[in-house]
Amino acid sequence: MKIILIINPKAKSGQALRYFRSVQKVCDTEGIDYWITKAPGDASSRIQHWCLQNPSDKALFVGVGGDGTMHEVLNGVAGFTNALVACIPAGSGNDFARSFQSFPRSHESIVELSKWNGEMIEQHDSAFYEGIESGWFVNNLGIGFDALVAYSVNKSPLKKWFNRMKIGKLIYVFYLIRHLFTYAPITMEIRVDGKEKSVDNVWFVTVSNQPYYGGGMKIAPNADSRDGELDLTIVHNVSRWKFLAVFISVFKGNHLRFKEVTTRRGKLIHVHSEQTAKIHADGEEAGQLSKENSIQIEVHPQNWTFVRAHKYGS
Repeated sequence: MKIILIINPKAKSGQALRYFRSVQKVCDTEGIDYWITKAPGDASSRIQHWCLQNPSDKALFVGVGGDGTMHEVLNGVAGFTNALVACIPAGSGNDFARSFQSFPRSHESIVELSKWNGEMIEQHDSAFYEGIESGWFVNNLGIGFDALVAYSVNKSPLKKWFNRMKIGKLIYVFYLIRHLFTYAPITMEIRVDGKEKSVDNVWFVTVSNQPYYGGGMKIAPNADSRDGELDLTIVHNVSRWKFLAVFISVFKGNHLRFKEVTTRRGKLIHVHSEQTAKIHADGEEAGQLSKENSIQIEVHPQNWTFVRAHKYGS
């Protein structure tokens, strides 16, 4: 079994790269390969190329970075039965690592990976989205306000400063408040497993495969990446000040008690609107909703293989 580390050198202002440099000699000693990504999309394309070129061999791809890195890893391994996934979290949010038992940033993790004997394997769901853009996500997909916040965070020159001050998770809150008083909610037509409903004044819709997003906010407390369904969270018909209260309560998953928060579950979801709204997938920009472009999301049960940490936990 080939083991390949996928290192995002920009994750958390270089934290992933610094960790890799500290264990590079161990990787060489233990025979673990490594790829340092050069640009967005590089990890996915290189993983796909390896899987196509080595159809009879298996590889464990270990993402060293944050949720964006794991998003790329999952988009790379999708559809390949000869690819497995593990994670060493080194990003700002690390919501993937909150739900999936990952390896800590340590020398011991590299040794443990090198001695991996095929145990601690789990099958998990992911979801495929099709709209103006298409792809896979493993954490969640958001439409509306939360996608606008994610877009602003990713483009922000302040992100490096927040990370240097070791308050990287707060940048999401910073942009949440910044957009709170200017965002205009929209009407969405939402169809879940064939049942359609028009919802007015929607702030956002989040489709979740696991509970966390935004650096630890528990947006879908009951989401389970092994149940073959996706969890929808719809926030609508809420005033701006109450919306702030709702969002604060998301950190502990208490937002479900508000009447302005609607939840649904399903396997196939379609969302349309006459108005525009940004879309994110695992925190990465994924096009936008508009009159001409709706989006369809479908769960794919247990279609990727995760190798979880054994001795050291997450």
